[in-house]
Amino acid sequence: MRNTDLTKEKRLAHIKDHLDGGFNIERLVSNVQNRAGDPLACTMRLSSHALAQAMLSWFDERNLAKLKQYCYVAASLDRHWYLMEVDQTSPGANFLQLLKPLVSNNRSLIQWFAYYDDGYDQKRIENHKTHDFWAYQGVLAVRGDWRRLRERSEKILNNPPTTTEKKYLIDHHFYLALSTGDKRGMEEALQAILSPKVVKGRAIDESGFTEDLIFTPAVIYAKIAWLHGYEVSVNSDLVPPEWLPITPLDTYEKGYDFLSEG
Repeated sequence: MRNTDLTKEKRLAHIKDHLDGGFNIERLVSNVQNRAGDPLACTMRLSSHALAQAMLSWFDERNLAKLKQYCYVAASLDRHWYLMEVDQTSPGANFLQLLKPLVSNNRSLIQWFAYYDDGYDQKRIENHKTHDFWAYQGVLAVRGDWRRLRERSEKILNNPPTTTEKKYLIDHHFYLALSTGDKRGMEEALQAILSPKVVKGRAIDESGFTEDLIFTPAVIYAKIAWLHGYEVSVNSDLVPPEWLPITPLDTYEKGYDFLSEG
């Protein structure tokens, strides 16, 4: 067994352990429905559970439909707790949450997250020295706001940050290529983003249910490219090619009754 295969097996075992004993679904749902305990935290836990199920559906079962369905539920839960409380202190996390609607391929959910501005500080997203700036680029990319995305990408590439934000600079090369329709440039940027150095240097950003299985930013970027008609090729085990086509399910199950409320 290769090193990477062994690492993935350990990650899948970690996910199974959590699914077997780490979630009290009945209690979490009850707390959300009855507004008991901490409904916000409970909704977030349910989203984590759905994400764990999504990863297991693909990497253990190779079931693409189940992957999309669980990502749909996870994204719907994220939307639910976003509406419970506005939080502008975690822009990076908000960006990484785009994985779920994009992999679900549900266009309604994708659009909702693309225009959810309440989670971003509108002043900080214009300061290219902040993490907020990087995070908001993803929202603009999903929207297809090419003029604004291009201007912002050029701004930061011409005057790059020297702090911890420097490790995210390569992402803006992808955004610049995307904003100008440069498919080859997108693919080259994605390969650079997927280099072992970049992946290792940004491992702290990864979820405990996705680490070693995918590199979330690269999956998000590849999905955004496909969303806009650029069928980029990515040569990496961390971006499953089967995930990239924008092919929605015929129907989606809501997952939890309370998600239909409001």
